[in-house]
Amino acid sequence: GGPWPYPGVAFDGIVVTNYLHRPLLPILVGALVSGGVLVYETFMLGNERYGRPANPAFLLRPGELWQAFAGLHIVAFEQGRALEPKPAMIQRLCAKRG
Repeated sequence: GGPWPYPGVAFDGIVVTNYLHRPLLPILVGALVSGGVLVYETFMLGNERYGRPANPAFLLRPGELWQAFAGLHIVAFEQGRALEPKPAMIQRLCAKRG
C-alpha cells in the first residue's frame, strides 16, 4: 500500500509475474524508457477452478492487460488456459514503449 519506491526512475525492462495490483499498471508505463520492454504474466478470471488465486480482485478480466497497456506497442498477447507448470488461466503480454 506504500508509494512506488522508484519515483522518477525509468528502466530498460520490467518483468512482472504472478502479481496484480491494478494501481501499479499505469505507473509501470511511466517507468519504462523509450524503447523499454515490459513483460507481464499473471492469472485471469477462470483460474478459480484450478486453485489460487481465486479472488476476483487478484484475477485479470478478459483483455485487461491489453487495455491497460494500450498506449504501448503490443508485441505479443496471449490469454487462456496454460497447462504448464500447472493448469491455470493466465494472460501474458510483451510490450515496448515507443
